[in-house]
Amino acid sequence: MNRKILLVIGACLLWWSPALPQTASGSTQVEAVGLGAITYNDIPAARDRALDDAKRKAVEYVLGTVIDAETRVENYQVMEDRILSWTRGYVRTYRILHEGKSGDDIYEVKVLATVDQASMTRDVEAVQDLIQSMGNPRVMFIIDEQNIGATQDRYHYFQVDVTVSETTLMNKFLEKSFQVVDPAVVRQNRERDAVVAAINGDPKAAAAIGATLEAEVVVTGKAMARVATGINLGGMKSCQASLTARVIDADVGTVIASASKTAAYPHIDELVGGSKAIEKAANQLGDELIAKILDKWQSRVYSANTVKLLVTGINSYNEAANFRGVLGFAARGIKSVNQRNLAASTAEYDVQIQGNADQLARELDGRELKGYALSVQGVTANKITIRLARSVQTSAEMEEEPDSSAVE
Repeated sequence: MNRKILLVIGACLLWWSPALPQTASGSTQVEAVGLGAITYNDIPAARDRALDDAKRKAVEYVLGTVIDAETRVENYQVMEDRILSWTRGYVRTYRILHEGKSGDDIYEVKVLATVDQASMTRDVEAVQDLIQSMGNPRVMFIIDEQNIGATQDRYHYFQVDVTVSETTLMNKFLEKSFQVVDPAVVRQNRERDAVVAAINGDPKAAAAIGATLEAEVVVTGKAMARVATGINLGGMKSCQASLTARVIDADVGTVIASASKTAAYPHIDELVGGSKAIEKAANQLGDELIAKILDKWQSRVYSANTVKLLVTGINSYNEAANFRGVLGFAARGIKSVNQRNLAASTAEYDVQIQGNADQLARELDGRELKGYALSVQGVTANKITIRLARSVQTSAEMEEEPDSSAVE
C-alpha cells in the first residue's frame, strides 16, 4: 500500500512539473534563487555562498532531487539512494538575473542556469570550475613499479626518480588542470617505511605523507609487467602489465576511488615492451580515476559534502553529545551531524553540509552557541578545527539542555 502511494505521489509530481526549456542535447535552462548568510559584514563571501546555493538548487530542480519529505518517510533509505543516483548533473553556464541583500544578514542571488544532465568529464571548462570549487587540491602519486627483469626489494620504490606509471598518470591529471606534486619530492621523504605502508594500501600513512607534502589527494598503487608464456608472435614478446591504484583524501584519510587495469604490448625487447604495456595501462587507469574523482566531487558540490570537525575544549561525553545536537542548527546547509570520536578533550564530528569547509568555517567562527564561543583554529579542504571557550553558561548547564539528536 505504501509503495503504491509513493508511486502515485511521484507520478503527480512529474505531471504537475512545468516544462523546462531545452537548450541542447541533455541540457536544460532553469531559474533558481540562492541564499548566503552574511557574517562579519563579508558581502563577497556571502555572495559566493548564495551563488553556489543557486547553482545547486538549479541542478536539484532539473534532476528531481527536491522531493517532499513526506514521500520518503516510510521508505527513507530507498528514496535517499534514488536521490543520490539522480544527482549527476552540473551547471554548464549561468547568468545572474538579480542579486542583493535580503534583510540584514542574507544575500540573495537569482540565476538563469543551463544544467547538463550528464557526466562533466569531457567538458573542460566545467572540470576546471569543479576543481576550483573544491579548493584546487594538489594531487600526489606514489606508484611502485616493477618492470620485466627488475629485482624487487622493500625499498625498490626509492631506487628510481620517477616511474613510467607516475609520469603517465601525472600527464593525464595535468591535462585536466589538476595541480600535481612532483613524485621526486616523495622519494626525499626520510620516513621510508611510511611510504612503503602507503604503497601497500595504508590510507592513514598516505594521508600523513600528503599532509607533510601539502597534497590534499594522494594516489597510491603498484604496477608490474611480465612476459606472457605460450604465445607465438613471430619473434615478438607479449609484454603484459597490471596496475592497481587507490585515491586517498589526505585530509581525512579515506579512500574516494580505486581502479585496476591490465594491458599488453608486443615488442622484440621485453624491457621496452614492459614499459609500453605499463604506459598503456596507466593511460586507461588515469581516465577511470579522473572520472571517479570528478563524480565524487560533483556529488559533494551539488548534493552533500562531509566535513570533519575537530572540536577542542570538550569536558565530558555528555557535553560532546549535546554539542552535537547544537551543531545541527549552527549554520545554514547542515543536513546531519555524527559524532565519531572523543579523546583528550577533543571531539570529532562528521558534518554533512551543502557547501564546503571554508563556507562552514566562516559561519562558525566567532559564533556563540548555548553559552560557548566558537573560534576556528584551522581549515583545510575537508577538515575544520574549532576551539570552544565558555562565555555565559557553564558546561553543567549546557549538559542540562535537551539533546537535539533529531537533526540526523
